[in-house]
Amino acid sequence: MHEIYSLSTYAISPDSVKCIQGYETIKAEYSAYLTDESKINSTPFDYLYFPRNEEELAAVIKDLHARKIPLTIAGARTGLVGGCVPQGGALVSLELFDAVEALYQNPFSGEWLLRVQTGVSLKTLDGMLRMKKFSNLEVSQDEFIQTELERFKNDQASYFYPPDPTEMSASLGGSVVTNASGARTYRYGPTRAWVRGIRVFLANGEYLDIPRGKYFASPAGRFTVYDTKGKSYSFTIPNYPLPRTKSTSGIFTAPQMDLIDLFIGSEGIFGIVTRVDVALMKREDKISIVQFVDSDEQAIDLTIALRDNPNLQMDFLEFYSTNALNLLRERQQREPSAVGMPMLPEDAKSAIFFEMSFDPRAEKMDFSELEKTIIQCGASIERSWIGYESRELDRFKVFRHLIPETVNEIIAERKKTYPGLHKLGTDLAVPDEHLRDMWKLYRDGCTKGNFEWLAFGHIGNNHLHINILPRDLKDQENGLDLYAAFAKKAVEFGGAVSAEHGVGKIKGKFFKLMYSDEQIDQMRQVKNALDPDGILNPGDIFGN
Repeated sequence: MHEIYSLSTYAISPDSVKCIQGYETIKAEYSAYLTDESKINSTPFDYLYFPRNEEELAAVIKDLHARKIPLTIAGARTGLVGGCVPQGGALVSLELFDAVEALYQNPFSGEWLLRVQTGVSLKTLDGMLRMKKFSNLEVSQDEFIQTELERFKNDQASYFYPPDPTEMSASLGGSVVTNASGARTYRYGPTRAWVRGIRVFLANGEYLDIPRGKYFASPAGRFTVYDTKGKSYSFTIPNYPLPRTKSTSGIFTAPQMDLIDLFIGSEGIFGIVTRVDVALMKREDKISIVQFVDSDEQAIDLTIALRDNPNLQMDFLEFYSTNALNLLRERQQREPSAVGMPMLPEDAKSAIFFEMSFDPRAEKMDFSELEKTIIQCGASIERSWIGYESRELDRFKVFRHLIPETVNEIIAERKKTYPGLHKLGTDLAVPDEHLRDMWKLYRDGCTKGNFEWLAFGHIGNNHLHINILPRDLKDQENGLDLYAAFAKKAVEFGGAVSAEHGVGKIKGKFFKLMYSDEQIDQMRQVKNALDPDGILNPGDIFGN
């Protein structure tokens, strides 16, 4: 494509970059940077940098590299596995990398592509696409940018970026390096499926521009790449098989794979992604349905039936267990205005939430195929909520998000008595044929252990979030043991120990359930080739 932006060769002093020095000062004045949503604690670190652009970032990296100081990269800090929690050295925040650099159409595929700096949030990205307003582009003097922007605005279709991690305040860069996914992964795939190009800075401050479809591993699994200074890096990709399910557990690998996929989902241990080209998709009219059923087991049956029907195409399939509905019911009674939905039916014991495309211009909506499938599972479409206006669709999603929000409030209150307490939420996924097996394991284990628990999440991908709410520290310890048993069984079923949150600093022991020492060493060899001093994101994936 037309070159929109090239990195200046002007040498910037690292001293010109905003930097907060000294752990005590950082802790007192910038305490939010000490952790992420995982709430694990950092170890003391000496520097907190806020580069404004790639030139400043390069200067910081080169200086830290020369001094052998490890650096951790932070974006929106919404991660749940401690990936951006510093373990000494320096923390480099990319929050000021918040510009849209280009919007253009691929002349071969016809896709509209957006080139975005990695600090842009997913929520901001969605808002810009809805309004077709891009502040950075509006003032550009580049004729190509203005021509493409005008073409996009004149396109009668509306467009969106399909990946939808639950936390829309997450940064695009964070979602790329974790290969984030969410409900719509069921239909559209994870972030990887929508990335068409990246720029990634290596540990020495030089960078690679990697478009999709240009650099592939040799038949022997070898890559040799060259950075901006002509330095070469040669390595062999790992050769283990990936699980047959949704997974963010470890480094991606495939025969003759595309180089770009090595960095997507690598959690920043190979390089620092600063900009991304993502593909957009035409927005379709949607209808959302919350189907109430008589039991969690009936919800499982309905999920499998909906998946197996070739005439039905769901964007997502989400699950509310009996305990989850009870939690929402209690909150509705306590705070009706916070929920913004009708009262849950008293006889509803479980539910499936799904979304489908539909034609609003049709004289009548045809639900016959859907209704037939629901009836076959012993349920009735009359026991459902249905919405298709944008306001209703948004309310349905808020309703779904109230579950983890309410869980977090409960844990926060209990932490006042037990400061070390935290919730236990699974992030396991298994192949389709083991959904029922895994659910029975979850249900029986939590019931036998007398835990307070609930389940919700991406049942379409066999990826349920089992949340154990420990009442005290002993309960928490027992819950951790049960989580380990769940993870072990998920791996035996051919599944993943981390389906969407990555490994970070807190899933190391589960990571080792999936991979042998030899396979982990294969990952380390790639790390050593690209970052021989091991200064990028220390502690992530491999531990310290």
